[in-house]
Amino acid sequence: MASPEKLNSILNSFLSSKGYLSSCKEFSVITQWKEIVGESVASVSYCENVENGILYVKVSSASWRQELSFLKRDILSKIEAVTDCHSITDIVFL
Repeated sequence: MASPEKLNSILNSFLSSKGYLSSCKEFSVITQWKEIVGESVASVSYCENVENGILYVKVSSASWRQELSFLKRDILSKIEAVTDCHSITDIVFL
């Protein structure tokens, strides 16, 4: 008798075989933005969408836009750590 598989593993295999896994992980970045960047940054920014590996983030002011551009590498690392999304390679702050 085979040992049971975890539902997460089955779901990831299915989504991967259909070509949806990357899109699902990208969507999880948008839904988990507050967890990724923290409450203070999330209160002045929100994710608009992901297109061709680029995350587009709307920011409330030019000063925050510049501050976040300095933190871009850290945010990309945190995205991978929190969501396991490796398809986002850049962030554009709007």
